[in-house]
Amino acid sequence: MNDNKLTPTELKVLAIIPYGAKEPIKTKEIQTRTGLEIRTIRKIISHLITEHNIKIGAIRTGKEQGYFIATNRQELELAIRPLQAQINDMNRRIASLKDNAYF
Repeated sequence: MNDNKLTPTELKVLAIIPYGAKEPIKTKEIQTRTGLEIRTIRKIISHLITEHNIKIGAIRTGKEQGYFIATNRQELELAIRPLQAQINDMNRRIASLKDNAYF
């Protein structure tokens, strides 16, 4: 990661995200601390992942939901699993729409 390329807003969001999956931070808490809109926070996190290669994961179900920075392979897998499930679901939906096309 090259901190020089991060914007002040990206640095602000990144500084709030905890290392490790034990105590992830919810988007709403990031919003409270930064004053940013939820949609903006999600865009920033996506940018941190895709453009800056920061291993930010999200726990989407259960009691402990929120974002975290993966610190090991197990946490990285925890972050990847729901994304892969979402891709699989979207592919099934696309296939169904294509199969049921009436025109």
